[in-house]
Amino acid sequence: MLLIHPPAVRNCEPPVALLKLAGALRAAGDEPVILDGAVEAFEWLGNQPPYDDTDKRARRVRKNRNRIISSLTGGGSEKSAYESPARYTKQVGDLNYMVSSALDTGTYRITAADFEINGASPLNRNDLIHAWNHPEESPFFPWFEKRLTELQSGRGFSHMAVSVGYLSQALTGMAITGYIRKKWPQVRVQLGGSLITSWLRGINDCSFLNDLAHEVQEGAGEQSILRFRGLEWKGNGLPDPGDLYSLSYIAPGPILPYSASYGCSWKRCTFCNERWEDNPFKEEAAGQVSRNLAEMAARHEPALIHICDSEISLDLMKALISTPPGAPWYSFSRFFKELKDPVFCGALARSGCRMLCLGLESGDQDVLNALQKGIRLDDVRIILENLKQTGIGTFVYVMFGTSTEDRSKALRTRDFLLENRNHIDFINAAVFSMPAGSRELEALPSRPFYKGDLSLYRDFEHPLGFGRREVREFMTRDLQGCPEIREILNRTPPIFTSSHAPFFIR
Repeated sequence: MLLIHPPAVRNCEPPVALLKLAGALRAAGDEPVILDGAVEAFEWLGNQPPYDDTDKRARRVRKNRNRIISSLTGGGSEKSAYESPARYTKQVGDLNYMVSSALDTGTYRITAADFEINGASPLNRNDLIHAWNHPEESPFFPWFEKRLTELQSGRGFSHMAVSVGYLSQALTGMAITGYIRKKWPQVRVQLGGSLITSWLRGINDCSFLNDLAHEVQEGAGEQSILRFRGLEWKGNGLPDPGDLYSLSYIAPGPILPYSASYGCSWKRCTFCNERWEDNPFKEEAAGQVSRNLAEMAARHEPALIHICDSEISLDLMKALISTPPGAPWYSFSRFFKELKDPVFCGALARSGCRMLCLGLESGDQDVLNALQKGIRLDDVRIILENLKQTGIGTFVYVMFGTSTEDRSKALRTRDFLLENRNHIDFINAAVFSMPAGSRELEALPSRPFYKGDLSLYRDFEHPLGFGRREVREFMTRDLQGCPEIREILNRTPPIFTSSHAPFFIR
């Protein structure tokens, strides 16, 4: 079976969702192949001539292509981009320009993590259907026509699956699906991925998707893809990147992604789609996960392990302390009370924990209570200090503009970050978006957030007058205007963000 990961999303590690599907298929006796368009199409585009042959910068970055790639991947003798945030930012900017300048920038916007088409929206079902009907209009068409033909000629796949996890993949994913259906009508195609799941559970009518593929899958797909393939369930199987590590992922060494759970164990935060989609939570036994990671790390010698769960479980933390994987690792985490213990944090660091991504969201306790985050700021202060003291990096996420936050409470978040700046390595600051399924909207005047009929978010009239315009002014003037916070924001890796941040932790 052929598993397809469409461009364009971050191209620094193999796609974890498809690794899990491939593991289940392999355990059942299939020989799956993963086509990772995130890295292959990005590399193909970077090798194309400039769209504007008078563009001097485009010619310069192509001339320096090997040096740019080498500085970000650790190959050759080029000085590493990870030695300074300023050098890294320049090299990532040149990398993005190398690919973006291959296309008409008046029509397309592309980076190593995103892709947009002017005049077409992945949130408009008519635009998705158009992309399906006219795959030749996709700027990636020369790449996927050639690669799919090569793979099909060599293997003669009877089944293919297209996984769409992000909006940036949707239009290209539909173009690829449409091309397959027309080129090889005998091939059965399944359409799935986290974005497809969100649409199926959050949009009233997504029946149009059934006309685009033989089967549309929502949720975890291991068992459904076996049914689709006509195979019996034999267990998850060990996810194995295999030959994918021969591809040119943008990272200073192989990153090994591993998903130990599906969904969210907390599922109470009022701002999160996990609560409104009500995805069932499933997790593997922590002891088995730690043994799997140790086995895979010994086999592949990764530079970094990425535990891709929405949050790592406390049981898995303890299992990794007991059975370290043998390679540095990072993950999203809650502010577990156990992290208040410096001895526990020290053991976590010795297990290889390089960095934890932590969803603080707000530095105001009343806002946290309203969001049902289940954390106390007094605990957060202790945890951040403990992690810093034991050498574990911290990537702290905050957002502004929730319905119970006004400017004074946003200032408390700024002041909390300022107070704890010496214990915070990176900050992701975002403007809050209200999930379309949130019950809060029942009491708030709202309007479509994006043009299109597939948006998972809605704009709303802020009851305290701290709307999106006011939030953006606050972030520019009050947050970024604080020199100490601006310094943290400036060292947070652009584009690749948390995927590359662990490589800056010394």
